[in-house]
Amino acid sequence: MILRLRDALRRADADDRGVVLANVIIFGTVMMMIVAGLLVLSTSGAIKSSTDRDYQNAAAAAYAGLADYQSKISNDNGYAVYGTTTNAQFSSAANAVFQGLGPNGVTNPAFVGWVGVPKTGDQWFRYEVDNSQYAAQGILRVRVTGKSGATTRSLVANLKGDGFINYLYFTNYESAQPAVTGAACTSNYQWQTGVSNTCGYVQFAARDVLNGPIRTNDTFTSCGATFNGSVEDHDGTVNRPGGCAASTFNGGAPAATAYLGLPALNSNMSQEARTDLPATVPRPGCLYTGPTTIVFNADGTMTVKSPWSRATQYTVSATGASVASDTAKAASLCGSISALQSSAGATIPTLPSNLVFVQDVPQTNVPSNVNYWGSSFPSAYTNTYCATKVTVSGGSATTSASSTYSNGQGYPAAGEWISGGSYSVWTGYNWATYWRTGSTSDTYGCSDGDVFVSGKFSGAMTIAAAGTVWLTGSVTYVNPNNDVLGLVGQDAVEVWNPARCGSFSGTACTSPALLRRVGGENFEVDAGIASNAGTFWNQNYDIGQPLGTLTVKGSIAQNWRGIVATGGGTIASGFAKNYVYDSRFLTTAPPKFLQPVSTSYGVTTQVEVQPAYLASGLCAKTPAGVCR
Repeated sequence: MILRLRDALRRADADDRGVVLANVIIFGTVMMMIVAGLLVLSTSGAIKSSTDRDYQNAAAAAYAGLADYQSKISNDNGYAVYGTTTNAQFSSAANAVFQGLGPNGVTNPAFVGWVGVPKTGDQWFRYEVDNSQYAAQGILRVRVTGKSGATTRSLVANLKGDGFINYLYFTNYESAQPAVTGAACTSNYQWQTGVSNTCGYVQFAARDVLNGPIRTNDTFTSCGATFNGSVEDHDGTVNRPGGCAASTFNGGAPAATAYLGLPALNSNMSQEARTDLPATVPRPGCLYTGPTTIVFNADGTMTVKSPWSRATQYTVSATGASVASDTAKAASLCGSISALQSSAGATIPTLPSNLVFVQDVPQTNVPSNVNYWGSSFPSAYTNTYCATKVTVSGGSATTSASSTYSNGQGYPAAGEWISGGSYSVWTGYNWATYWRTGSTSDTYGCSDGDVFVSGKFSGAMTIAAAGTVWLTGSVTYVNPNNDVLGLVGQDAVEVWNPARCGSFSGTACTSPALLRRVGGENFEVDAGIASNAGTFWNQNYDIGQPLGTLTVKGSIAQNWRGIVATGGGTIASGFAKNYVYDSRFLTTAPPKFLQPVSTSYGVTTQVEVQPAYLASGLCAKTPAGVCR
């Protein structure tokens, strides 16, 4: 019995050891699984941390690449012509056209491969450029890809220059043009010291409301005006003359800004009619010569009369210039020469995202003057003052319906008297105002590159003139959401407002009055307006009874401050102003519009897209096997 009990206890003891051993084995296994799990978790965390870092660094590299391209285009406005379509699907799909991989034959390596981000050892970038919208709208599209480790990220950005079109109102000088006012003064900036005889400033009046951003290289002066957009000038101050109410700055306090240079000439725009520059002018526009009338029709067409035009597109070679070989194509786009020279004109569709340039009649037969006439005249110009100079004095410039002297386009109008500016004389008991008689030929030169514009515009186009853009009637959009127009006058963009004279004292007019416009009449211009060497103004602003409101929906850029009215709180003559900025100009511009001498390029839109390249440098492909 005792022996059986001992054996039973031994068996029990042996059973306990088995249980303990089993427990130890199970516990050990569990501990090993936990440790292994923790190790796996730690390792995956390290991998995720590394992946997150590469993901963020790849984005940083892409932004660095965008900044690199912005710097290059800002330092050289011509940089838009450089890039490649080879192994660059973004560029080739957009039909971009380039002249090389960089200026002076030096390749920009970011066009063809990875470039390291300075001061990093694990970030690279490369980019592709779409310049297909640059000539038409001043917009460059760039796809930039950044790389870090095995991770790549891409973004697409639209770049647009900080140009005049970004502002409702831009001036170089805040004084009026001496040639317009007749003042014997010097055009200096109002902030300049140590200079004398500076032309007086033109101020914003209490009735003026500026609905958009404004900028000048000078200093603004305001007498109680309201500014609903940003105000930028030379030193961030707006002068307030004595006795004036404070101005209202709803768009923020005035700020100082850098100089923005207007080009001295717009003649380079005539290059847009050349057919031998496919890289820089892939879509040539139209060249017209001498005084030209353009009337916009609401159906999307325009009627063009241009008697001096002999070639609307041309090509230049080593032996000189010649008419473009495809005359049928030029006639389809710009009108046939016979129709342009006829009294009815040529009715054609408005140019599709393109430019019209009106040049002076060439006076010398140099190789590039395919529109040279020599001593002959178009048939519409027989017996004009091109051949016989007409001097206006004592009212002799007053025309009649049968007058033989004109610019061939109906100017001066029948009965029009030309003002040479007003002056005052003290009579002993009061000041008497007289108006000088001006020169008809100086105003409407029959061989000048002037264009006379009016009508309801539909499309996207820019009209530039070597002389003056005359607004003979309101110019309005058919569809304000889609239509966009640019007007660029070398000498001026001018509201046509002819005058007549009822009586004279010698050669001076004592009773001028408006010939066509009546009191309270409104006028509207929907366009981006620029006069790089002149001004935007109202002809005969100081004559006649007060008119209505001059509405500009777009933007205005000018060398001098233009005058549209006289009077202080109450208008004595001319128009009240209603200037409204076209906010579409922040991201687009009229086709081939005037560009500043130099500018910086800012990002107007930006979006991340699927990676364009693998870390290896090969293109990333779509499910269809095509490079993105």
